[in-house]
Parts: sequence; structure tokens; C-alpha cells
Amino acid sequence: MSTQSSSDSALHTWLRRLAEGILALVMVAVGWSHGVLYVEGGSMQPALYPGDLIVYRRIGHEPVRGDLVVFRHDGTLVVHRVMRVRADDSLVMRGDANADDDPSPVDGDSVRGTVIAVVPIGRAAERLVSRSE
Repeated sequence: MSTQSSSDSALHTWLRRLAEGILALVMVAVGWSHGVLYVEGGSMQPALYPGDLIVYRRIGHEPVRGDLVVFRHDGTLVVHRVMRVRADDSLVMRGDANADDDPSPVDGDSVRGTVIAVVPIGRAAERLVSRSE
């Protein structure tokens, strides 16, 4: 093995480890500021289907009318749409498939984040099933 190929290999190894370290730091930072949820219910159809994945931002955004918000309700995480923000900064929420607003407003302590992206896995699965029937 020549000296040149040995030094190239060492440089390659060092660069790979540097890239892995940077990737690990990015993943920690993203994990701190963002979350991922699997949609289980149908209350948000047609915006979200059971099986869809959502990415939500945990910090840095005050929810406004129309946002999809992740909040804690009775020990579980729920995603509904903000219908209005009340004077006390609590949120009136509703699932898109529901005719009425949720019975209780959501206070700021219950909000976990705002949806920023949807991976429509559930919607794609539903289309495949409906085509095969």
C-alpha cells in the first residue's frame, strides 16, 4: 500500500467521521425543535388521513387561525385546526371533519407545536385500497 493511498484513506475516514458528527448534531437540534406524529383518527379529513405522518415545529411560532396545532388532551396528542384565538390566548379548535368546535378551548400549556409538513402515507394507502375494490 502506498503512502498516498494510506493518507487518502485516513483523510476519507476523518471526513466521514466529521460528517457523521455533524449529522448527529443536526438530528439532535431538529429533535429538540421538531416532532413527528402518526395520524390515527379521521377527525381531520380531508387534510389528514389515518396513517399520514406529520412534522410539527415545537417552538418559535404562535398559532393563528387556520393553523393545524398539536396539543395534549386527556393524556393524548391531538391535531386540530385553530378556529380562533381568544383574548386570553387560548385556542378554539375543531377537527376538519367535525361540524362543531371542540367543547373546551386549549390553553397555551397544552400546545405542543404547529404542523409544518404532512407525509400523506395514509391518503396514498386509502387511494390504493379504493382502486382495488
